[in-house]
Amino acid sequence: MRRHRAQTGASLVEFSIVAVPILMLGLGSIEIAQWFFHKQSISLALVEAGRAAIVDHAHPLTIESVFEEAMLPMFASATQPLSRQRLRQALNERQLKTGAPPWRIEIISPAPAAFHDFSTSTLAIAQQTGLPAIDNTYLADQDARKQAQGWTRGVGPHSGHTIWYANTLVLRLTWLHEPLLPGAKSLIRLMGKPLGSYGQRAMARGGYLPLTQEIALVMQSHPVYWPLPSSGKIVRADAAPLPSPALSAPPMLPPATAAPPHTAPAQQQPTPDAPPVPSGGPIPDAPTQAESTGPAHDLTVAPDNPACGVVLCCG
Repeated sequence: MRRHRAQTGASLVEFSIVAVPILMLGLGSIEIAQWFFHKQSISLALVEAGRAAIVDHAHPLTIESVFEEAMLPMFASATQPLSRQRLRQALNERQLKTGAPPWRIEIISPAPAAFHDFSTSTLAIAQQTGLPAIDNTYLADQDARKQAQGWTRGVGPHSGHTIWYANTLVLRLTWLHEPLLPGAKSLIRLMGKPLGSYGQRAMARGGYLPLTQEIALVMQSHPVYWPLPSSGKIVRADAAPLPSPALSAPPMLPPATAAPPHTAPAQQQPTPDAPPVPSGGPIPDAPTQAESTGPAHDLTVAPDNPACGVVLCCG
């Protein structure tokens, strides 16, 4: 009887020792599954935002609205209004806890210095908005002209980029993931820095785990140097403003003479004493210009375009 009383409660202690690791393992599996689901969701949302932006002159408001619309499946509910309410509540909670935007997309390319090197004032969208814009047509010809002007491999002196990269939309997303595992937020707070980067501040203040995703898409419209929205959700990786035109005006493409209708341009023959003129094909390691599949709005071809009256309609 005395030995039986000494073993009272031993099973409860043993169960607690075994149950805690099993419970943590189960919760960890749920956390990993949620992490993969959120990673896939933000990747698809970023693709949707990028696809909408490349046909809308890389407009930041388009990126912001389409991205949040594409995030609704992560907060799916019985009705769409309820899903929007859950999304808005989650975003407001992140912003309140971190004191910063609930997510952030950095526009890496085109950079401000790329507009300084490649902006073209004769584009219709540039004249309509009064903002710098980069010509998205005939990139191989533009690259050949820049090389003929002495730009090594067509690299701009201010940006260090080519016309190919200047017409590539590169976005980097940072999404704040809220962990479910008990104690995970406290651990993440210890790894954050209150005065660090956007992701480090989110870790220190709210216990959120920043998930980063990057995407690059070839522009299908003329990139424009739009002003950024006040929400702070869309930023530029290179925060430096455009150089003052009074100090250094961006080089503009020389006006080209339009070919007569239904007449093919003559083939230029290199002289024996001069180096051969670049053929206009992409330089090594340069991306290939994709055909435009976006809407035709704001893509009016300027009258001085070399293809005006040949294969394109001019406005």
